[in-house]
Amino acid sequence: MGARSDVIFVRWPVQMDLRSRCRREGVPRLLVVEGGAQPPVSIDPVEDWVRPPISRDDLEARVRALQNRFNSRRIPTLDSAGNLRFGRHSITISTTQTELMKLLIERFDEVVYRNEFVHCLASRMPTLTRNSLDLHIMRLRRRLLPIDLSIRTVWGRGYMLEKAQA
Repeated sequence: MGARSDVIFVRWPVQMDLRSRCRREGVPRLLVVEGGAQPPVSIDPVEDWVRPPISRDDLEARVRALQNRFNSRRIPTLDSAGNLRFGRHSITISTTQTELMKLLIERFDEVVYRNEFVHCLASRMPTLTRNSLDLHIMRLRRRLLPIDLSIRTVWGRGYMLEKAQA
């Protein structure tokens, strides 16, 4: 599936599994709530619901709103195999880089403090130093170049993952 701005129509509650998969992958979705079913409660900005019948104009407006919200807050996705996706691009990263990226993605566009990285990697690398963390970040920066992401150093604090500047 992958992170795209195409809105997926999901019949609710019949296609609960499809909704869950779309949710995990960050795909925008419009739930079509059937019959007397209760719509699910969701705070996900890329999910909305309608109950048929709905006019074509209203449907198109809901789809456009979902696409706009999706495009305005696009974040990278990372699967358990180390496949990192952002927009139409993807790369595979190492296990250590995956651990670092989990923190950076979780707080996309926010500072992740150095001690958080050290704590995250403590079980794998009990002797992680500031220099070795910087080396891992440097290598990760190079890996991110083809997918329009960058890691910015926030001096004296940590690092921030953001969309690469054009």
